[in-house]
Amino acid sequence: MACGLLLFVEHGLAPEPRIMRWQRRLTPYWKRIGGGCHLDRKMDDLIRAAGFRVEALETGYMQGPKPWTFMYRGRMRP
Repeated sequence: MACGLLLFVEHGLAPEPRIMRWQRRLTPYWKRIGGGCHLDRKMDDLIRAAGFRVEALETGYMQGPKPWTFMYRGRMRP
């Protein structure tokens, strides 16, 4: 049986089409100034694809411009 717990807070792809388009436009520049950070990845899907199962997941905007502030926060297990 696998043990462990993955806690994460990540920027990610917003659910609004208009914001998604901006995130895709901005990501090449954001990666350069943000140490490789991507604004346009659906983080929960990527983590599930790595073999984790969701225990808790919250998404939403932080304060600030929407393309930069959509966040995924959660807890997953292998």
